[in-house]
Amino acid sequence: MAKQVPNQKGKKLELETPVLEQELNKWMVFGGLMTLIFLIYFKVWDNNLVWDDDPYIRLNEAVKAFDIKTLLTGFHVGNYHPITMLSLALEYLIVGEKPWLYHFDNLLLHGINSFMLFKISKQLNLKNTVAVLLAFFFAVHPLHVESVAWAAERKDVLYTLFLFLSFHFYLKYAETRSKKFYVISLVLFIASCLSKGMAVVLPAILIVTDWWMLDKKFSMKVLFDKIPYFAITLFFAYIATTAQKDAGADATSVIKAAYTASERFRIVCYSYLFYWVKTILPINLLPFYPYPGKPGGSLPSVYNLAVFGMIIFGVLVYWLGRKNKQIWWAAAFFTIAISTVIQILPVGSAIVADRYYYLSSVGPLFLLAWVLGNIKNEISKILSYGLVIVWSGMTFFQTGHWKNGFTLFKPAEKFYPEDAMVLSNIGWYYLGEKEFPMAKQYLVRADNNGFKNADVCRTIGSMFIDEGDYSSALTYLERAQTYLPKSPRTDWLTALALLKTEKYQEALPYAEKAVKDAPENKEYMNSYAQTLMNLKRFDESNKVFEEVIKLDPENWDVYLNIAYMHRLRGDFQTEIKLLEELINKSPSYLPAYKNIGVTFSDLNQNEKAVEYWQRATVYDTTGDYDYNIGINYANRGKIEVAKDWYIKAAKKGKPEAIQILKNNGIAF
Repeated sequence: MAKQVPNQKGKKLELETPVLEQELNKWMVFGGLMTLIFLIYFKVWDNNLVWDDDPYIRLNEAVKAFDIKTLLTGFHVGNYHPITMLSLALEYLIVGEKPWLYHFDNLLLHGINSFMLFKISKQLNLKNTVAVLLAFFFAVHPLHVESVAWAAERKDVLYTLFLFLSFHFYLKYAETRSKKFYVISLVLFIASCLSKGMAVVLPAILIVTDWWMLDKKFSMKVLFDKIPYFAITLFFAYIATTAQKDAGADATSVIKAAYTASERFRIVCYSYLFYWVKTILPINLLPFYPYPGKPGGSLPSVYNLAVFGMIIFGVLVYWLGRKNKQIWWAAAFFTIAISTVIQILPVGSAIVADRYYYLSSVGPLFLLAWVLGNIKNEISKILSYGLVIVWSGMTFFQTGHWKNGFTLFKPAEKFYPEDAMVLSNIGWYYLGEKEFPMAKQYLVRADNNGFKNADVCRTIGSMFIDEGDYSSALTYLERAQTYLPKSPRTDWLTALALLKTEKYQEALPYAEKAVKDAPENKEYMNSYAQTLMNLKRFDESNKVFEEVIKLDPENWDVYLNIAYMHRLRGDFQTEIKLLEELINKSPSYLPAYKNIGVTFSDLNQNEKAVEYWQRATVYDTTGDYDYNIGINYANRGKIEVAKDWYIKAAKKGKPEAIQILKNNGIAF
């Protein structure tokens, strides 16, 4: 049976429809896509939550508490995408931080997107062969791993789903002129924009589809249909820009200061061609591609070559498109879809990103499918099957890179060994694994390479506090005060470092600000009360301590501080009484034993001090309390008894005890 389709001059062409074209079952295509996707992404089940999964999921209080108001109205990590955040919050409600459900849903959405691309291709009167190839190329391409295997990139697969659905119903409207389909398309477009701001490109895609795929002539009617779409685009573009600026992700001023207009043009050319090259050769895929350095004061030569590459590309597309406007459509689709992130208006610190390719890949992959699908020989079949097989294998192994922060960013360190983003993320991995020396080493390197990130400086400062180096801590915390993102934790850590160095008056404004910005944070409140206490403002500090106890009746640090407040007042008996009560409430809480022992020692009641420290040795694994007992006996001249306790402390690894024994030639 023959099928008539209009050609570009309005005449009817008779195209023979092969049997395969008639009998292709769409559900077989859907099943094949889903099966293949779940096979090639099999490694995803070993993957943890990584990178921005922390601010999006693990550390996002709105997600964890299912705070509907904040989810619907708030900016998250420089974006406004309430539908995406709702989906993550629902998953957190079901599985918490277990990653399997996030991954399952992303795979499911990616499979549906691939199938929707097949359906749209059929609506555009593409051959079955081309439609199937496009869907399978989209399903298996390695550059899509970042969008699919990364839980926080839910926004990519979700906005693309709604965008494809909106596109699908627009095509139904174009065919039937039914206003019902038009309204449905608009609603789905809004849903897409509410999933990720990059969806704003749809109306321009619809226009080029009208001209070069549906063969509509330029007319006011065609443009008038798009007015509601463009109104939605302008609204969400404004929100997206506001969200980026709010998070400090608008890099325009920084990039303008670093590069001339000519250099920025070359960077844009490079970025544009990057995705076309990676379409065919998707190797050395990294989570982060930084802006180029300028060795010798100029950009590397590849950026100059990119300008000539763009000229050749443009001429080639124009010349080939004169004979078949589908080529123009493919190039235009990519250009429109990538336009918001091609760094014409710089956003973030990456020059390109695999995730930006998710929707825009439709253009290059369509061209590839169109060429291979229209060549009727064995070579085209071999190439088609070969690409699906090779890309499937590459996707399988690329998925494994998203297992954790180390497997993700360590390969990038080989290419960019001094890039601050790469170094900081390896540092975050080591921090999560509690390998603090390595974490600090990488984070300090990141800061030294000009990262200017408050989270990095704040974390380094926190580690210096843990090490007792309060001067170094304050150096990094001062930097954190001037960088983004802002956090009350910076003020709290600053107050804590000043508190530890007994600079109570300096600590007070930072402690006050931390509590003001996070009024129910127990750590911040406790430090604020300690500051007031050390400034002898006992009544005020006691009120804050009582508020903490109301929030957390088993916050033993607060009880310890209340007892210490009585010591500062000179009321040792009340301090001892409160510490004894604390020990009865929590027998394994070691600081209470330390303080009560010190107080008894100061009161010259050494046997009572030893009695409490000896009780603490049952719970202590560090040797601190055995060592304290040894010191107490040594100060009283009971050297042999002291030696026995030093030996016990040394066996637990107490460095000071080990040194004392070595100095005196005592084996242990």
